Amino acid sequence: MKILPAIDILDGSCVRLNKGDYSQVTKYSDDPLSVASQWHQVGIRTIHIVDLDGARAGKPANFRVIKKIREAFDDFYIQVGGGIRTIESISAYVKSGIDKVIIGTKALSSPSFLESIPKNLKEKVIIDIAMNNSFLATDGWVEKSNVKITDFIEFLENNEIRELVVTDINKDGMLSGINIEMYNHISSMTNIPIIVSGGITTLEDVKKIISIRAKGLSGIIIGKAIYENKISISDLVKLEIL
Repeated sequence: MKILPAIDILDGSCVRLNKGDYSQVTKYSDDPLSVASQWHQVGIRTIHIVDLDGARAGKPANFRVIKKIREAFDDFYIQVGGGIRTIESISAYVKSGIDKVIIGTKALSSPSFLESIPKNLKEKVIIDIAMNNSFLATDGWVEKSNVKITDFIEFLENNEIRELVVTDINKDGMLSGINIEMYNHISSMTNIPIIVSGGITTLEDVKKIISIRAKGLSGIIIGKAIYENKISISDLVKLEIL
């Protein structure tokens, strides 16, 4: 199971949003590369990066910053999301050495786009399923979709998607604990491995997810709990070793 500390980049800074709301921003560092370096020194080797400017604009906006992190730490596993809505964007990230790219809005709003991705690139794609209560969310988590979660997962299975990020928007950035029932429910629908995102608050939350990983959970994204010192990076490293 991958433990994935999160670096969310907005206006060149490392930030966190509350429930994906751009009007509720907390800045933690002016230098995302420095944050990655600190984590690397402690022993982290897997990270999750979100280009928030890109998610809002609909195209990558912090590619150079992310590429610098890739070039500085060649032993990092890096997955990147935010504004990746063209084959050219996927290809650019893959060519730069990014391990996996995350697609959300485009896969939901334009199914034909996912079908058009060449197989060699599709192997690098993770799909973000963003949940707003029981609804799928789109357009940077702003809008609710009428697509049923069961239909969307079936579509992803038919397109040979190999991993999902499932984000609980109402929990994201709120330090309110995880919605374990939602992950149990969605994991029961599919054999595609799921990365948990949203609401991770304590080390006990992390351990709880690890305890049910056999249900098809492949990773945990942790953001605000790290920046607010609710969970220490050193404790995560110890878990990862285990």
